Amino acid sequence: MENEENKSSGSSFFKGFFFGGLVGAGLALLYAPKSGKELREDIKKKSAELKKDADILYEEAKTRTTELIEKGLKQAEELKKEAEKKLEEAKIKAAEIIEESKKLAEELKHKAEATLVDTKDLVEEGKKVVKDKKSKIKQAVEAGKEKFEEEMKKAKSKKA
Repeated sequence: MENEENKSSGSSFFKGFFFGGLVGAGLALLYAPKSGKELREDIKKKSAELKKDADILYEEAKTRTTELIEKGLKQAEELKKEAEKKLEEAKIKAAEIIEESKKLAEELKHKAEATLVDTKDLVEEGKKVVKDKKSKIKQAVEAGKEKFEEEMKKAKSKKA
């Protein structure tokens, strides 16, 4: 960027130099005590010099413009390549993340299935324990009922 500023200021210098030369030449011609023929010759020479200077400035500007355009195109191409590279890297990273997510989901599925099987086993075991306890309670109630009925018979027989 600094290089561009230097070239731009160099171009400005040449423009200033060129136009300063024109003004200086014009003033010199106006104040010089010369004949009309000499004055026309001087003007013709100065015009030729100024045209030559203008042609040189034009060619420099044309060359500089071409260089800037080529540099801009080259930078644009480099940026495009870099963007494509970054995009490709992002695609690869995304694919890796998706693959890792699939593996984690599969692991979670297996753990959930194992937990479900363990839970089913615990439920079945719990049902058996409840059934056994229920059976024992039923037996205890039946035994208590029988004892109660016996005691009631004994109490009736003592009253009679």
